[in-house]
Amino acid sequence: MEIEQLQIAVIGLGYVGFPLLQLFSSKYRCVGFDINAQKVKDLQSIIKETYRFQVSNEWSDIANCNFYIVAVPTPVDSNNLPKLTALKNVCTNLATLLYQNDIVVFESTVYPGATEEVCVPILEQVSSLTCNVDFFVGYSPERINVGDNIHTLENVRKIVSGSTPRARDVIANVYQSVLKENVVVASSIKIAEAAKMYENVQRDVVIALANEFADYCRAESIDINEVTDCAATKWNFNDVRPGMVGGHCIGVDPYYLLNRATIKGVDLPLVSQSRTTNEKKVTSVADRILDIVSEKESAKILLLGFSYKKNCADIRNTKVAEIIKYLETRGIDVECYDPLVNIEQVKREYSISLLPTKPDLRLYDSIIIMVNHSEFWEMQNSNKFDGKVIHLRNFL
Repeated sequence: MEIEQLQIAVIGLGYVGFPLLQLFSSKYRCVGFDINAQKVKDLQSIIKETYRFQVSNEWSDIANCNFYIVAVPTPVDSNNLPKLTALKNVCTNLATLLYQNDIVVFESTVYPGATEEVCVPILEQVSSLTCNVDFFVGYSPERINVGDNIHTLENVRKIVSGSTPRARDVIANVYQSVLKENVVVASSIKIAEAAKMYENVQRDVVIALANEFADYCRAESIDINEVTDCAATKWNFNDVRPGMVGGHCIGVDPYYLLNRATIKGVDLPLVSQSRTTNEKKVTSVADRILDIVSEKESAKILLLGFSYKKNCADIRNTKVAEIIKYLETRGIDVECYDPLVNIEQVKREYSISLLPTKPDLRLYDSIIIMVNHSEFWEMQNSNKFDGKVIHLRNFL
């Protein structure tokens, strides 16, 4: 396949897919696809006069493409088991469009082996084509850091892999053509999948250590943040702070690894305990909030920030939702305000009603900054807070 002949389709236009579509459209003919008709309609109104690509929720609109990038959600179910429904559905529909020499690259986070053991069989069965003879696949794990204006998509190194050396080279060349940093070529798809797992699991483990050490420092009546500041002066210390682990990557992906390891008969006690430690942090934070507000009769508290991390609107797996529900079940009058998130989406996904406008801070007994959005710091610096304000870090 000649690069000049590429026509790229990006399937899944969320936090990963839409930036990919924007980037690749700077050089290639591109079409974005998402099954969510409302999302497509909203994007069409945004891109009409700004971008050089089209978006659609009709599979037929990407039928003429020959390079497909799949970036759909890979969540877990209620038992924390991999939920590959969206990925399987994409493979089933995409298979009907495949032609000779087409390439399919997966960016969705999966356990090692999923691309070749789950996706490829579906593509082959539905299309009646043979992988590595009629079509080819690859894997390039997403490295989107939502809200990060420094480590942007084009500024970070991307891992690429392919089902054959030729496919790997084509995929590497396509990605390299739009990236500022050199791509990292993995020798196999499974290596690339495992690397993504390792990236996220490592962060989960280190945060769990920070959370445990914070509990110890509290017992010693010393400040974990000052302890960390001092320790971080050593050149090889990993400066990680305690915190609640939300979002999709760190809070979800380790379960994919744990499930796969179980199937392979491998025990990963450190990974498993880290997940338990970080999930328990939510309850310990909520209990500390209760200790404060229970001192006041009929206390009314305000939580500032709902997204899973600062300065972004991403509400996936946000732990603030769990804290709100925990407090409400214990009779606490709690309200939440976040100027960045979509309050209709919050209502739809969490059944939680956020305040639609900036609240009057005088109405609350306690104000807790759950997420360090810049706007909240500006409010504090302008003396709009009084002595009632508490930072989440004080609970961590």
